[in-house]
Amino acid sequence: DLEGAAVLYREALAARRETLGDRHPDTLNSINNLGNLLADQGDLEGAAVLYREALAARRETLGDRHPDTLNSINNLGNLLADQGDLEGAAV
Repeated sequence: DLEGAAVLYREALAARRETLGDRHPDTLNSINNLGNLLADQGDLEGAAVLYREALAARRETLGDRHPDTLNSINNLGNLLADQGDLEGAAV
């Protein structure tokens, strides 16, 4: 039930933003998880927004070579490829 999962993911993300802040690793995981779900639902634009947010925050807080940052790079690259933006995915 992807819709039911989306409700729970949004609830978790809102609570983490409120209690932990926008740059906490757990909040960034929730952003990424919701992005994954949106991609699975076919909302590639919504997923891209979240993937870009997670990537920017992870680069800022964890650095360019942290495993979580690299995961965000991979997620966004895969999404861009799925959207047909092969040039953007290759960068």
